[in-house]
Order: sequence, then C-alpha cells, then structure tokens
Amino acid sequence: MAPLRNRYKYLPFFASPLEEHSEHNHGHASHAPIFPEDFESAPEKGQIKHETRPAHARELTFREREEASSIELFYDLFFVANLSSFTGTHDIDSATTVKSYVGFFALLWFNWLQVTLYDVRFGVDSVFERVCKALHLGVMIAFAVVGTQFDTSDTAKNFVNFQQFSCIMLVSKVILLVQYGYILFWVRGHSKVVAPLLIHIAVFATGAVICLGLIFSFNDHTHTLSYVAWYVIAIIEALVIFASSSRWRSASFMRTNLNERVGLLTLIILGEGVIVLTKSMVYVTKGENYSPAVIGQIIASVLVIYFLYMLYFDQVDAKRFGTIRQQFWALAHFPFHVALVLLLEGTSRLVTWRNATEMINYLSGQLDAIYYSSPNTTIIASALGSFASDMYTDFGADASKYNVTTFLSTLAASGDPNSAAARYASADIFATLETAALKYFHIEGAKAAVKTSASYKTGAPKDPFKDLKSVAHVYDLVYVYFFVAAGCTLLMMAALIAVSKRNKCLGDYVAVALRGTVGFALACVAGVIGNYNPHTRYLYSPWMLPTVMLAIGSVVVLDGVLGYFLPAPKVVAVHEEREERSRENSF
Repeated sequence: MAPLRNRYKYLPFFASPLEEHSEHNHGHASHAPIFPEDFESAPEKGQIKHETRPAHARELTFREREEASSIELFYDLFFVANLSSFTGTHDIDSATTVKSYVGFFALLWFNWLQVTLYDVRFGVDSVFERVCKALHLGVMIAFAVVGTQFDTSDTAKNFVNFQQFSCIMLVSKVILLVQYGYILFWVRGHSKVVAPLLIHIAVFATGAVICLGLIFSFNDHTHTLSYVAWYVIAIIEALVIFASSSRWRSASFMRTNLNERVGLLTLIILGEGVIVLTKSMVYVTKGENYSPAVIGQIIASVLVIYFLYMLYFDQVDAKRFGTIRQQFWALAHFPFHVALVLLLEGTSRLVTWRNATEMINYLSGQLDAIYYSSPNTTIIASALGSFASDMYTDFGADASKYNVTTFLSTLAASGDPNSAAARYASADIFATLETAALKYFHIEGAKAAVKTSASYKTGAPKDPFKDLKSVAHVYDLVYVYFFVAAGCTLLMMAALIAVSKRNKCLGDYVAVALRGTVGFALACVAGVIGNYNPHTRYLYSPWMLPTVMLAIGSVVVLDGVLGYFLPAPKVVAVHEEREERSRENSF
C-alpha cells in the first residue's frame, strides 16, 4: 500500500509566493537565469554574453493567479452570509436605518477588499495561509454577530457594540500585518519589493493603533462620531495600497485575478438579491390569488436582476484593462455595490408591497359591500364584527392589538350609516383591519417609531391611522431609494466602462452615454415624491418595478444593437506585448 504522503496532496507549513526561478535566484546568486539584455549585448548573433547581475538586482516574480482558488471563493461566501444576516435583522424603514445599512456594508466591503488585495498577489496555499484565512473567517463571523446591533444613531446606547467593532477591525489589521510581514521575509534584500511592503505594513499598523484608541472613545454617557474614523482609515488604506502598487510595479496587480474576484463578488451580490427575492415570494403566497399584477411584478423583478447581470458582465473585458485603470475600476465597485444592494433590497420589498396592496384592495371591496348592504347600523356593525373575527383567524392577527369593538359600538349607536359618527367609526374599522392585513405581510411602520408610541409602551389598542401613515412613510422611503439606487447602478456601470477600457471606440462612448442617460432619468423619477398626488397614484400602481425593468431592458437591447453596428475594437497581441514591455521596464 502506498504511503499516505504519496496518496494525498502535500501541504507545506510555509510556501513561497515567488515563482520557482525567483526563489532560486533569491537563494543562489551564482545560478541566476539569463536576462533578455544578455542577448541584446552579445558580440555576435546567437552568442550569449557571460555577464550576470547580483541576485539583489534581479527581478522577483510573484506567482501568477489566473483564477480564484476554492478557499478564496469560500471566503466570499462569508461576505454574502454576513450581508444576508444583516439585511434580515435590519429593515430599511427610515433615513437612520439607511445610514446604518450603508455604514455596515462599507465596513464589510473594505474589510473584504483588503483581504482580497493580499490574496490575489501573495496568497499561496500552505498551513500558514490556511490559519490566517481561518482567522479572517472568524473576523467575518464576528461581523455577523456584532452587526445585529449596529446602529449609528446613538453610540452611547450601543457603546459596547461599537467597542466590539473596533476590536474586530483591530484584529483584522493585525492579521494582515502578520501576512505582509511574512511576504517581507521572502523578499528581503530586494528594495523594489520591500519598499511597497513596508508601506503596506505601516498603513495597517497605523490603522490598528487608531482602532485600539477608538475602543476607549465610546462610552454610555455621550454620543460620539468617532466611528467615522473607521471609514476614513478604510479609504486611506485602500488608496495607499493602490498608490504604492502603482508606484512599485513589483507589488502591482498585473497578472492577478483581481478582476475576477471583484466580478465574482458582484455575481454573489446578485445571487443574494435572488435569495431575498425568493424570500419575498413567501409573502406572495399569502395572497388570495395570483393576480396578473402580482405575476407581472415577479417577472419584472427577475428580469431586473437578469438584465443587470448581462449589462455588467457583457462589458467586462480584462484584456482592455490597464494596470492603473484596473485599480480605479476595482475601487469604483464600492459605490456600485452599495447602489446594487439597495436596488435589490427595494425590488424584493416592492414585490411584497404589490401583493399586500392587492389584498388591501380586496378587503376594501369586501368592507364597502358590507357597509352599504343595509341601512341598519346595528346589522352593519354585527356583519363587520363577524368579518373582523374571521379575518383575525385567517391572518393570525392579535385581536387585542387590532381591536375594533369600540368602533363597532360607536357605529351601531349612530343609527344612520350616513352620519358623521358612523363614517368616522367605519373609517377607524377599515384602517385597523388594513393595518392587521399589512402586518400579515410583515409590512409595518418604522420600528423606532413603533417602539416609542404610546400603544407600544402601554399595550393599548393601536391608532389605526397613525400606523397606516407610518407605513406610508416607510414606502415613501422605499420608493425614493429604489429609484435612486436604480439610477446610480446604471450611472456606476457607465463609470466602470469609462474607467476600465483602453482604446475606446465609438460604441464604448455610446454605451457610457446610454447608461448615464437612462440612469439619470431613473434617479429623477424619485423626485416625483415632491408632488404628492402623482406619487401616491404611482406608489399604489403596479408600474414601479416594470418601469425599472423596461428602462434597464432597453439598455440591454440597445447594447446588442450597438454591438452589432458599432463593434468594439479587437484586442490584438500588441496590447499584451506592450503590457509585458511596461512590466519589464519598471524594474
């Protein structure tokens, strides 16, 4: 029987990030390989000039990474799990929650970016790297645990949570310090490689010290904005890494899979959008039936995600990336991903909203039929009471919270269904039952407003009109951020094309202009909220999702037409040769 070492892949404790010839040169200068200039300066054709350079002057080549490894993809899954967990525990129902959502996403995204920037250049499978990756996964788990209480509106109330976040980011930076120090050991003696690594280490060390100090800035006495330093540090770290990698090409992202990793993260975020959308389908099945409007919403939402996938990946051409452009392109994905996650979140909420609206319309028709079925208010009150009782059973509503007994008594005592007292009482009944129906679909007002209300604190019956108004405010916000996010998503797609592609042709410029124009138009639709009547009619109509779907779909169709009549220039070998010469001349 073969020994286990021969049957299983051998995993070294430490592995060099350098190509084999670089490792050889680094350890043994006398066996250095022959460089191109050795041929160029030869006295006769075909003769090799026997002149070598010292090992410290020769180029160190890091191992190329053409595709993401399985452990890198595994790490990306923790990113999306974090995002899914945070989305599930934080409803976007107010401007404050939008701020917290974007704030948490920013911390998560930049943490992912820094780990990725290390992996795509220096990551080599070994026991050491796996231990470090396990620690990074632990950081992601800590993000998920602490993120459930993340709320930037009051740091004094949640000061322990903010202290924990500072500790988590401190640990993440220390892990990266160790990893970059490990790479520094392998390239010691080569100043062109050591210099950028020392800058990387310095920036992470500075960030770690600041995060340590921020732990003591949070207390239970006063609200502080010191958490803003987290974002400043994250942005500075990214800029320093990219700038130093541009200055010293030895630590650049040329011939790495950075483009693939960023693209895969976009794909994963789109997948998260599909997951959130399918969860919203659970509430769709709670409707009485599948009306054409609801079916249309489902189709439109799926097409929105599919069209976004096509618009993004059809324009990613790695062969037309420059080394510097690649870095701007990667960093520009942060605002793009923020807009994308908000768009996908809004899409799922609007699917649920449309189904709830269909149910409300059905209930309103039933209640109106009962109210006008008899001139006797006692009979009307009795019929409405029976309807409410059945509804409580069907919807699983709490009768004590959605109690209409007082309103029914007022209606019965009014004597005339056309009197003011009867109409006020019936309006209260209708509003209460509509609020119960919305709760069935998990549609409520802002949680912060609910928790501060008198009914929440005392257990008294809810104020039906106040609850409905709170729900309206929430979906006013959803309406705004949905269209703004849709517009910004297309605008950022235009920016990604403009930044990434070299040797642009007319088709590229038209594609940028097309996305920018349609994106700007979609963002402007959010301004309709300033005119309440058109906005109200639009909010309760089934056309919000189809509007975005048709807008994005038109860009897809026009892209195809333009691709036929205005094809992009073919990328020939000269681009690769130019890139190779640029890389050689940088040393």
